[in-house]
Amino acid sequence: TINQMVMHRLAETTYAAQARRACVHYQRRRDAMLAALERNMPEGASWTRPGGGLFVWVRLPQGVDSAALLDRAVTEAGVAFVPGAAFFHDGRGRNTMRLSYSLASEDEIGDGIARLARLI
Repeated sequence: TINQMVMHRLAETTYAAQARRACVHYQRRRDAMLAALERNMPEGASWTRPGGGLFVWVRLPQGVDSAALLDRAVTEAGVAFVPGAAFFHDGRGRNTMRLSYSLASEDEIGDGIARLARLI
């Protein structure tokens, strides 16, 4: 059909360039988040350094419950994240969280991580 022909043409002519632009774009945001985490997170926190994707996995200091922190983070700091326990089947991961760098700008990421770290 015409739709398939158009999509095939786009894939042949623009996909590779678009994918390269997206990689550069998200790499800048990832790097902004990693730098903000390094500057702001308390001792005992650690995080992944993803080679791709749109998320950083954070392990908070022992005793910090990310699900309990979420409500305060949203209302007091204007920051949202996914509590890590949602990714475990057995109740572990309460001190973990998944942070996304897909939508916020580099400046917003830096500000949001600083606000989140103050709550932690």
